[in-house]
Amino acid sequence: MDARKAHKASSSSSPSSSSKRWEYQVFLSFRGEDTRKGFTGHLHAALSDDGIRAFLDDNELKRAEFIKTQLEQAIDGSMISIIVFSKSYADSSWCLDELVKIMECRERLGQQVIPLFYNVDASDVRKQTGSFAQAFEKYEAGICEGKHEKEKVQRWRNALTQAADLCGEDLKNAAGNEAEFIKKILRVVNNLVNRNYQLDIEHLVGITSRLNDVVRMIDIENSGSKDVVRMIGILGMGGIGKTTLAKTIYNKFERIFEGRSFLADVREVFANQRSNGLVGLQEQLLNDILKSQGIKVGSVAKGIDMIRARLCCKRALVIIDDADDLEQLEAIAGARGWFGPGSRIIITTRDKRLLEQAGVDSTYIAEKMDDEEALGLFRRHAFESGCPNQEYLDLSKRVIRYCRGLPLALRVVGSFLIKRSTAQWENQLEKLEKLERCPDGKIHETLRISFDGLPDDTTRNIFLDISCFFIGMDKDHVTRILDGCGFFATIGISVLIERCLVTVEKYDRLGMHDLLRDMGREIVYENAHGHPEKFSRLWKREHVTDVLNDESGTDEIQGVALYMPWSDKARFRAQAFTNMKKLRLLHLSNVELTGEYKDFPKKLMWLSWHGFPLESIPDDFPMQPKLVALDLQRSKLKIVWKDCKLHENLKILNLSHSYELTKSPDFSKLPNLEELILEYCSNLSEVHSSIGDLGRLSLVNLEGCGMLRDLPLNFYKSKSIETLILSGCRSFDNLAEGLGDMVSLTTLKAHMTAIREIPSSILKLKKLKVLSLAPVSKNLRPKYLDSLISLENLDLASNDFCSLPSLSRLSQLQVLSLEWCKNLRAIPDLPTNLKVLKANGCPKLETISDFSEMSNIRELYLSDSGKLTEIPGLDKSLNSMTRIHMEKCTNLTADFRKNILQGWTSCGYGGIFLSGNDIPDWFDCVHDDDIVYFTVPQSVGRILKGLILSFVCSSGFSDGRISIKNMTKGTELDAKIIHESQTEGYYLWQGQLSNDELKLQDGDKVLIEVIVEEEYGWENVKVKKTGVSLVWDKFMNENMVDYHLCDYERRPSQNLVNDDDIIHVENDHYMTKSPDFSKFPNVEKLILKGCFHLYKVHSFIGDLGRLSLVNLEDCESLEDLPLNFYKSKSIETLVLNGCSGFGDLADGLGDMVSLTTLKADCTAIRQIPSSIVKLKKLRILSLSGCFRLTEDAIPKDLCGLISLEDLLLEYNLFRSLPSLAGLSKLKVLCLNACRELLAIPDLPTNLYVLKATGCPQLETISDFSKMSNMRELYLSDSFKLTEVPGLDKSLNSMTRIHMEGCTNLTADFRNNILQRWTSCGFGGIYLNGIYDIPEWFKFVNHGSCRDGLLADNIVLFEVPQIIMGRDLEGLIICFVYSSFALGRKLEFGIIVRNLTKQTALHTKIAFASLRTYGRPEDHLFWWRPEDHYLWQGQLSNDVLGLEGGDLGSILVRPDNVDFARVKKTGVHLEWDKVMKENMDNPDPHLYDWETNGDFSGGVDESISRNCCH
Repeated sequence: MDARKAHKASSSSSPSSSSKRWEYQVFLSFRGEDTRKGFTGHLHAALSDDGIRAFLDDNELKRAEFIKTQLEQAIDGSMISIIVFSKSYADSSWCLDELVKIMECRERLGQQVIPLFYNVDASDVRKQTGSFAQAFEKYEAGICEGKHEKEKVQRWRNALTQAADLCGEDLKNAAGNEAEFIKKILRVVNNLVNRNYQLDIEHLVGITSRLNDVVRMIDIENSGSKDVVRMIGILGMGGIGKTTLAKTIYNKFERIFEGRSFLADVREVFANQRSNGLVGLQEQLLNDILKSQGIKVGSVAKGIDMIRARLCCKRALVIIDDADDLEQLEAIAGARGWFGPGSRIIITTRDKRLLEQAGVDSTYIAEKMDDEEALGLFRRHAFESGCPNQEYLDLSKRVIRYCRGLPLALRVVGSFLIKRSTAQWENQLEKLEKLERCPDGKIHETLRISFDGLPDDTTRNIFLDISCFFIGMDKDHVTRILDGCGFFATIGISVLIERCLVTVEKYDRLGMHDLLRDMGREIVYENAHGHPEKFSRLWKREHVTDVLNDESGTDEIQGVALYMPWSDKARFRAQAFTNMKKLRLLHLSNVELTGEYKDFPKKLMWLSWHGFPLESIPDDFPMQPKLVALDLQRSKLKIVWKDCKLHENLKILNLSHSYELTKSPDFSKLPNLEELILEYCSNLSEVHSSIGDLGRLSLVNLEGCGMLRDLPLNFYKSKSIETLILSGCRSFDNLAEGLGDMVSLTTLKAHMTAIREIPSSILKLKKLKVLSLAPVSKNLRPKYLDSLISLENLDLASNDFCSLPSLSRLSQLQVLSLEWCKNLRAIPDLPTNLKVLKANGCPKLETISDFSEMSNIRELYLSDSGKLTEIPGLDKSLNSMTRIHMEKCTNLTADFRKNILQGWTSCGYGGIFLSGNDIPDWFDCVHDDDIVYFTVPQSVGRILKGLILSFVCSSGFSDGRISIKNMTKGTELDAKIIHESQTEGYYLWQGQLSNDELKLQDGDKVLIEVIVEEEYGWENVKVKKTGVSLVWDKFMNENMVDYHLCDYERRPSQNLVNDDDIIHVENDHYMTKSPDFSKFPNVEKLILKGCFHLYKVHSFIGDLGRLSLVNLEDCESLEDLPLNFYKSKSIETLVLNGCSGFGDLADGLGDMVSLTTLKADCTAIRQIPSSIVKLKKLRILSLSGCFRLTEDAIPKDLCGLISLEDLLLEYNLFRSLPSLAGLSKLKVLCLNACRELLAIPDLPTNLYVLKATGCPQLETISDFSKMSNMRELYLSDSFKLTEVPGLDKSLNSMTRIHMEGCTNLTADFRNNILQRWTSCGFGGIYLNGIYDIPEWFKFVNHGSCRDGLLADNIVLFEVPQIIMGRDLEGLIICFVYSSFALGRKLEFGIIVRNLTKQTALHTKIAFASLRTYGRPEDHLFWWRPEDHYLWQGQLSNDVLGLEGGDLGSILVRPDNVDFARVKKTGVHLEWDKVMKENMDNPDPHLYDWETNGDFSGGVDESISRNCCH
């Protein structure tokens, strides 16, 4: 433990429960004489090499110990059992007994079982035939002879049958290749063993679209890239969300890789620990991916070799977060070949050049948040409720505009404005909006608002010092150093923490976000106008080395930090510091200074020189009268000073890890020393006697000084020392009798020493608060302990005493630890103010003192005390308690259990953990699952105080939370109130939630779900039962001590129940199972959209007699529906679109007689059940994007769907379809992007729409001569198609034909459809641009802008005088155009001007072709080359009103000339031909008339934009 923390917070030990993990990950059951020295031995070696602990009897049991009990214990203690069935497996009754035990563990513990069939048929195992029959003939004979019991033999048979029915692996499937067979088994085992570790991500807003963009770059699903190692960069300015995005990617994909590693804060690790930072990262990478803990590499070079050698066959996901130096990447992921095929390496960085140097395959540029996302994030920080009123909302929108989508700025500004008045908001916003910013927004300008708001210059200087030097350092050390600078840091750092500029992280260390750090450093840069020698603080390696090499330092410089890698040590002259007269902060790492020190700066407050290269501090090193902290860790010192100068202000001396130091320095010239840290000075054998004369010394940390045997007697005369740490001093065997004279001692930690007796004078230590003596042996004398009247924390863990003296006189004792005292039989009288008692793992413990007056006890840990029956009086002290752990206390009396469960009052974090597999019978609602539902009854004069919650769970878990959905109010409370548990077997948890948090009211419908996550080493954690009981008028006590551990997250829930007829849930990322629908008997509509963790739908759904709609869209984890679902006679609509994991529609589908709509796009469905033809009411069937669906999976008799109107089969891979001619009501058939489709079969004659765009293999299509109802035909990009037989016979009904990209159409086919077209208005014929305007067009414009001629998009025509007997029916219009953009919708306006009558008709009857499927080669272009198209359509003269002699013009104008250009225009006057107006016009403004316009010359000026230049 950090020494400073131990000294400062001596009484704040955090209690934790015991942990028990699986002893083995795999148990191997096999027949020794068949496979021990061959296949099983190789398999065991492969498992071991892969970091998997597998039990093999040769390795784990000596021959004499080879007994059945131990084997059964090994099976019980294994996560997975692998059974190697070989020919003589059944010959061994031991093997069969093992098998029975394994199958029992599978049933009882949920153990995974993998059968392997090694040169034996699975059917022989299942049916006991072949070699297995011979064995059982022997056993059956043994029954008659009395050698075997009949029941036992039957158990063997049953176990063999059950095991053979499981999903296993057969050597035959690997073509007899044992090496490949073992590799396959390893993959299966790794998938089962791997821990589903999810990185913690706070406040996910707007992540989905960004995630999808990166997922496309990662390209995991593409079969062509599965064996390729891809490296992806995520680039963006600090704080824009790169790490959040990387964590989200990790959480999404980590389960599908063999190994994974998230290397966080690489830049910070590298910067703070240059000497071993890279080594540490390499070790983490290796340990993470190889699932180990003890891999050490020693050096970067060796680490590279180990990564290259050991990970080259591992398919790994590696996240390198916040890299900023190529050296980091070269050490961690220097080449793709270091990792196995299919690996993905993701690098987040702010440095584009770094990604270019690394040669990444793709780079995602992180995007700023849009206004909606930004507002969502800002509200979470600026408002406690997350929901501002309108006045604040308007002000919030101004903040959003100012912050410009930077997440960190939103958080900082939001935290600054929270709980402030609107006037203060207005004032701050005025200030922000007057600041000058560049258009892209400089991040330091956004963040500087918090810096500018600091109260004074000293606080600003503290911020700048921390940003340049002190990130990651102990808060109290930094406070003392900066106090020495006159900065009043105690209050100053508090202000910075309040302003969200600085955070206090684990072990009380200072933290700061990258952007805030960089903003502080940018301020230093600006103040010096970019000249390093004038910087007030120097931290960048290049700047520091330049200044030191040039010896150009000035008296502007106040601080210098230079971290050099261990492999690249630097050398400078000491004189380089001569001119830095104001230098007060100096940190050097792996730096050597040569020459004289006589002119070295003399005003240092902090001197940190890691890797100090000299054997002693030089004699000419000047006295430092202001020096507060001297840190010479990892030095080569043998003697600190030869002649120590007076350092009057020195308070902290840290010489840790100075391995050559044998003696401490003389302390006589350090009169004000407060902290002496000599951790792991492994050769230190002597501490100078002057240490006892240091009147202010408060902390002495000698942890890990393995050669130190004792301390000078003078040491024990100290009246100031408060903390003494001797832990790990394995040679230290003597605490002198003078210990009792150390009257200020508050903390003594001496575990893992050679101390065997405590001096009796310890009783004089009246201020001692923390005493750790684990172990000390049996020499603990009662009188020594009960006299320590100030003792607050007593740690006697792992001692071998049998009993303890009474501790009742220790009135201040708060924490007592007796864990793993294996011989302890009784716990004596305890002080009534004790708060925490830890006595896990004391198997002989039988009795414990009376707890009836323990009114302050809060936490009690007594797991694994199998002999304990009760704790007398505990029910009298429950009001103060927050946590009881008594798992595996299997002999507790029923009365004791009942008393503590019913007497429990604590709400919030904690609860009671007991062994057991049932919920008490007094609970109101109990359900056999992890979900329970209830309705709050009428209070009738009562007050609802809260809920008692309970669940029964198997095995241990690492994280537990409870989701409480108020389905009436549409709100949700996510309560993380459950402490982790790591207990084997079933146990019961009970806890409470106060209605102050829940806010439940009469009539509220409430759904509660218990969500637990597996701990590493535990498998198949399952919530067996869940219960809830409402508490009326009873006292409930919120646990405020652990309130910081209790994470209450409130959010609006889209769960709505209206009169019990609708359940509507959208985007609930916490829901894993649907509710129990038995509580909603009248529900009619079930909508569970976007619940991508939902994997189970409750089976009662099939019994809902009124249910008509089920929408499960985008439930990605859902793989199937309960069989009972298909019994429904009421469901009319089923939507499964986007359920990417859904692979099975059961054959019972045909029994859903009311089903009219089935949508299952983008699912994993492989087979359409044949029973689907029984669905006589089905009108819509959509199975688009089901890539696993082939022609064999489609029933041949689809024509049985007599009501089918829409059949949508886009984006599938089948090559053919059955005849659809019998679908007499089919109106729409969609086959777009079926890229393997060769032919379209016979179609029903009533079909309205056929869409088959993007089918490049399509060669033939059925005869259309009788398709008299056909209106729309889409066949674009059918490159092999030459014609549509009989289409010219069905043109009278058609309104549009799309055959763009059909480049092989015959001339006769084209002429027939173009000349026989009858439809007028919206629609028309679309063909490829290689075909010119037909030659029978009379008016065609071939002009250009040159020589004053007309543009390509206008054509003039004259209507001849009407000839008797002929009528002008209308105009046929045709134009050729080019399109430049893929998938962009373009509208063409066609303007027909009557220049004679001065009128104009504006029409919108044509749209540019949408080539969204494209040619086979289109994937080569990110920007599509120019495409050419031809359009032909008609306008009826009933609309135009043209008469003989009229002069007219036609102008064709795209709505965006940047993406389309008309190349040629033509018009043909049609006489006497039938023209039919398309009444399916989608636009009410299809025709707009304009009269009396300016028609000078008949040419609109706007056409010039279509001209050539």
